[in-house]
Amino acid sequence: MTVLSAVRDRLSSDDRSAESKSAGDSQVDPAMEARLPFAGYDRLDMRAVMDRLSDHSQVELEAVEGYERSHKNREPVLAKLRYMREGEPMPDYDALGVEEIVAALGDADLATIKKVRAYERKFANRPDVLEEVGRVHHRRQAAQPKSAAPGYQPLGGALASSAPVDRPPGGGGP
Repeated sequence: MTVLSAVRDRLSSDDRSAESKSAGDSQVDPAMEARLPFAGYDRLDMRAVMDRLSDHSQVELEAVEGYERSHKNREPVLAKLRYMREGEPMPDYDALGVEEIVAALGDADLATIKKVRAYERKFANRPDVLEEVGRVHHRRQAAQPKSAAPGYQPLGGALASSAPVDRPPGGGGP
């Protein structure tokens, strides 16, 4: 969770507390609360829901999408869910801890390392994981043989310089 998200969550929970005290709301039905994708979902406005989506795993986002489609069906929330829903870079990635991810990176190829970096930046953004991704990525690139840069090739190719130029009869000028 980013600091900005934490501040937003704190402010929105303070606002909800003030609203329920002033409105004299009754207690939330625990059975209803259990069916929500995450605690307090129905009490959040569209912006608050969208801000909280990055704090959830792919499995939880799937539950949010199903609930949102069957209840409020808000297009901006569904669009954000489409953006965020993607395959995990490794099997059960969202359930792995930092140490487990770091250990798995030791055997990963460059493509997987790049997927982990992109996924981590998009979701959890954990500094320890991103630093290790950078170290492993650098080691993998250093271990690969360098490919030679392609030689100079004129834009017209080799045939352009030896081919005769067709000019219209009479000089072709105005």
